[in-house]
Amino acid sequence: MKTIDDYVKNLSAILCDEIISRPGIVRHVTCDSRQVKPGTLFCAITGSVSDGHDYIKSAITNGAIGIIYSQDLEEYATGVSYLKVKQQYLAYAMACELFFNCPAKKFRLHGITGTNGKTTTAFLLEHILTKSSLKTGLITTVECRDGEKVAPSLHTTPEAWDLQNLFRRIADNKCHDAVMEVSSHGLDQFRPGNAKFHTAIFTNLTGDHLDYHENMEKYFAAKKHLFSHYLANDGSAIINIDDEYGKALAAELQDKKVISYGQGENADCRIVNLITRTSGTDFELEFEANTFKITSPLIGEYNAYNACAAFCAAVSSGIDGQSAADILSTKIKVPGRLEHFTDTRGVSYFVDYAHTDDALRNVLKNLRIIARKRIITVFGCGGNRDRSKRPRMATAAAEYSDLLIITSDNPRKENPLDIIDEIKTGVPENIEFMIEADREKAICLASKLAKKGDLVLVAGKGHETYQDINGQLFDFDDRKIIIGICAT
Repeated sequence: MKTIDDYVKNLSAILCDEIISRPGIVRHVTCDSRQVKPGTLFCAITGSVSDGHDYIKSAITNGAIGIIYSQDLEEYATGVSYLKVKQQYLAYAMACELFFNCPAKKFRLHGITGTNGKTTTAFLLEHILTKSSLKTGLITTVECRDGEKVAPSLHTTPEAWDLQNLFRRIADNKCHDAVMEVSSHGLDQFRPGNAKFHTAIFTNLTGDHLDYHENMEKYFAAKKHLFSHYLANDGSAIINIDDEYGKALAAELQDKKVISYGQGENADCRIVNLITRTSGTDFELEFEANTFKITSPLIGEYNAYNACAAFCAAVSSGIDGQSAADILSTKIKVPGRLEHFTDTRGVSYFVDYAHTDDALRNVLKNLRIIARKRIITVFGCGGNRDRSKRPRMATAAAEYSDLLIITSDNPRKENPLDIIDEIKTGVPENIEFMIEADREKAICLASKLAKKGDLVLVAGKGHETYQDINGQLFDFDDRKIIIGICAT
């Protein structure tokens, strides 16, 4: 257990002059006043919905012995320590990190950020490391692995307390490495604390989460934290320079070790001779005067990029290039990422998590290469999230689809029909589309309309096993519905 003085020392770089430190053992750290118990260090965070400063009195009543805060207070309780900080999110993450004894120092940490491709790249890198006999933890949108157990994920990047707790388990289970997706929210809120990354991957950047970040410049700035704040001095930045934001990022990192990748001639690791098949993708990687052939079980050009990023991170971590390429050619399944099913009539179904216009366009572009006949696309958009992408999703879907069926995704607290009304404004005049707000009925409608040789893409939810409607999570899995259709 650490004392209040230990936390004062740990937070010294971001503390203000206003410090009231009294003796005490810290037995818990939280930013949720409802989780406070005797001996708690409570961090008051000003969020988008509520302000933790309004709950300081409640936290003290419940047993808090210390308060981390960032706004002026009207009164101070006797016997309680007060630590005023300049950066509230970083202070909370650092306090959680100290509570668990800075566990990320015990293993090599690899981070992936970007709009699309994070999950697949994380699974691929973990696959290489594990097959190379390096025990590896995994933290993704889909699931978390601590080296012993697997658990479903609630967030792409867990909240600071949960993340440091997970790091602790990964360290205790003697993992040599850990691979994690690092979301823009997680970076903006400094959830990793002061952990340092051995490799940091930038996949791409397209419009998403602008309800939180407001504009692309702030969105990009959040992503850059992984490289400016979190990358170890001897770490490697793995950057897709075919992406305009990636190219700009690579140019900014003159003082870092950068390994660029892409199809362009200037890439350090270059993707060449790419062929998309119905069962996967063939391509070669040209890297450091060597050529490595990969026969990936994953479909599509964008998955060649994901594999290339994982390859670069693995090689920069000491894995032999040929060994990494051979492992990338072995079987791997990434839940909810182009999972393939076929019914008895010869109709192919694909389930994918694509929930941005860029991701949807990339998936459909590659499915068009292998489609024998029509493509029917079932998709929607989440409620209470970035509204600007709704018409863009429709425009992207229309580029490579023959028929669109617009439905619900996770409507949350919005009316599904209102979301659909915004989506359909992006459908070009010459594209046929239908509306079915009930997602299960929409999938069944697509199946009913499909004929032998047609391809049905169900996009947006991928691995998710629920549908969020009016604050309630209902059991719902696109894959189970399709499996049921295929069985009849």
